[in-house]
Amino acid sequence: MNPIQLIFKEPPQRVVTFWQNSTETLLALGLEDKIIASVGVPSVDCIKEEYRPAYESIPIRQMQSIDKENLLLLKPDFILGWKSTFTQNYTGTTEFWHNRGVNTYMAPSTIYNTKNKTIESEYQYIMELGTIFGRKERAQYLVEQMKGEISFVANNTIGRRKPRAIIIEKQNDILSVYGKNTLAGDILKKVNGDIIDPGKSISYETLIDENPEVIFLIVSEDNYANAEHIAQQFYDNPALQDINAVQQHRIYTLPLFMVYSSAVRTYDGIKQMAQDLYPDLHEGVPQN
Repeated sequence: MNPIQLIFKEPPQRVVTFWQNSTETLLALGLEDKIIASVGVPSVDCIKEEYRPAYESIPIRQMQSIDKENLLLLKPDFILGWKSTFTQNYTGTTEFWHNRGVNTYMAPSTIYNTKNKTIESEYQYIMELGTIFGRKERAQYLVEQMKGEISFVANNTIGRRKPRAIIIEKQNDILSVYGKNTLAGDILKKVNGDIIDPGKSISYETLIDENPEVIFLIVSEDNYANAEHIAQQFYDNPALQDINAVQQHRIYTLPLFMVYSSAVRTYDGIKQMAQDLYPDLHEGVPQN
């Protein structure tokens, strides 16, 4: 997909956001009064607590997508989403909206031909939105906060053995792996985990053979409320009892919004993965 240059004469005033990363990034930038509709947040509980009052001030908040006919009625001047947001038959393509004077932006990490998903891509996303909306200083603060946490982890794990960890998502009898080229994998590497990357999907037998010390278990929107139950299934599975992570009770669930196109919530993904890898990391350190 070829990039398109967008020209903004002024910051957008009527924004529709698709998916949690879009909504929370604008909330973190203090732009809740510019959002006329937010789509794709499963519940207010998924929103970071400090942003919840701002989120609840948004006029339209719903999980279900909005088709282009109803979007036109909202009269947006900017639509912020993922690559998958802009479909010809439902929401409308970017060309459809540009021809009507409506600017669009899709998160770089959701563009399928992007081979490596990295934290730096999330920095770029935040900074570009800060530029579009005239909130560069706030965007820079959010990015520096993430960089600072990564530096903290690096400085406080010097000389320590890196725990062997795997990031998986349970999909029926197959385990999907978030490897080195995913955002989750990049976070794990940057917080000094030794990532296990045996392929895009593996069997339980392969998981046993790899014998990770730590298992990060990704849960997606439909399963946020069932995260503990999903983890317990691993602990209760008789075939998995010889895995170090099971024996040491080191299976940790991660909501998808922290490790996939996660934008400002990447900070939470960094902190949680670092803390789970090194449980004593923040001892005596004030938490914000």
